[in-house]
Amino acid sequence: MAARNITFISDLDNMRDDYTLKVCIIRLWRSFSESDPTVVKSIEMILMDEMGTKIRASVYRKDFQRFDSKLKEDDAIYIRSFTIAPNKYTFKISDVTSKLNLHGQTTVHECLGFQYKTKYEFCFVSFETIISATTTSNISIDVIGEVVSLGKLDSRDVSKSKHRLTLQIRNLEGLQVNVTLFADFAYQVISYLEAHKQVGRVVIILQFARLNVYNGIPSVNNYFDHTRMFINADLPEIVAFTDRSGNLSLLVQFTIRQDIDWYYDACSNCGKKVDRRDVFSGPDSGDASVVVECSTDKCKKKEISSAPRYKIPIRVQDDSGTITLTLFDRDAYRLVKQRASELIEKIKQAGNSGNPDDIEIASHETKSLKDAISQTGDNLTPSMPDKLEATSPFKFNSPPNVKKRNVGDTIDVDEYDNVNSSTKVPRLNSKVDGNTVLLFVVFSIQTFIVLGFFLFLISI
Repeated sequence: MAARNITFISDLDNMRDDYTLKVCIIRLWRSFSESDPTVVKSIEMILMDEMGTKIRASVYRKDFQRFDSKLKEDDAIYIRSFTIAPNKYTFKISDVTSKLNLHGQTTVHECLGFQYKTKYEFCFVSFETIISATTTSNISIDVIGEVVSLGKLDSRDVSKSKHRLTLQIRNLEGLQVNVTLFADFAYQVISYLEAHKQVGRVVIILQFARLNVYNGIPSVNNYFDHTRMFINADLPEIVAFTDRSGNLSLLVQFTIRQDIDWYYDACSNCGKKVDRRDVFSGPDSGDASVVVECSTDKCKKKEISSAPRYKIPIRVQDDSGTITLTLFDRDAYRLVKQRASELIEKIKQAGNSGNPDDIEIASHETKSLKDAISQTGDNLTPSMPDKLEATSPFKFNSPPNVKKRNVGDTIDVDEYDNVNSSTKVPRLNSKVDGNTVLLFVVFSIQTFIVLGFFLFLISI
């Protein structure tokens, strides 16, 4: 077979059927009958020759037994005596206008000497093209990006084919696009994350994906089983992407500022902010005692105590603008590794020694810092999803809705029901007199993506 003349896909002529192709099966799936979803109608393939040209091929039901054992994804094969037909499928995987049909006279043999230009010959489209929706939705696209946000699986429909998972991926320039994965593709991502809870970064490639525009918002979707997905695969493209994106570096430095709140006194019973007032023993008495009061119905008639809880304002910045968030007690403790009361005492001691600049707050792994806060668009969400642990390298939110913000935009919510959750951002007025310790955290990425992370802490 190797001695035969090999024809490239671009040289095929549908007036002949005696060609020999040397190709690799870069995608293989089974197409099911529309009338009976349990019946396989055909075996579908995307073939690629040594020039990187791709073409679609089919094996119909009557020939399954002849070819099923010979056709495996990622195998290289010789194919001879196939028929060439017009490609009438709406969704095109290449600009080749023909497709191949394998039939009873077709022969298939293993090929051991296939010379790849690249393994899958990806044709990545720019994120600008996706965002502007200038590409045609009936032509497949390839995308690569780091997962930065993940929604919850929508499995409400009885049909698994309609179960979907939304996420966002980011390119090396910091642009983000929405991705929606359906059916097995959604479950493949979830399974990967559950099996790799300590992974530091998730980079995916979607090959033969489709651009979809819904309500004016573009997203990348898998197109049934035509699409192929790679998650942190050992591919040169993913390795190069990871290397170019660089490592997040952490800089922690301290300065002194005035009058910036970083904690508040919380009711030990309900967690709400308490009020403090002075009670004098008599009208002419100069002696006063401090009474702690909680105004909630649950605590009005109870004797309560209070304890300081973190409420740290954070400034997050990238190339699209700046946003103000608030870090509450549980997540702040995961970063600082000290309770608010412990840090207050430490700041007091540093102030008494005359060295307020010498306060040490331990820095942590990049992954931990990223886990501590979950934010996309207008929704500040808990960092712990339903099933996946908080060691995941990106944010969890539902639904994902990327919104570009101008500098100065903020999030403020006046209600706050649970000090152990970062789902709401309160506006609180507790202050501590004296100097303020500013913890300034900056993430610097090689690709000029800058994430400014400001944690403001006040000394007494």
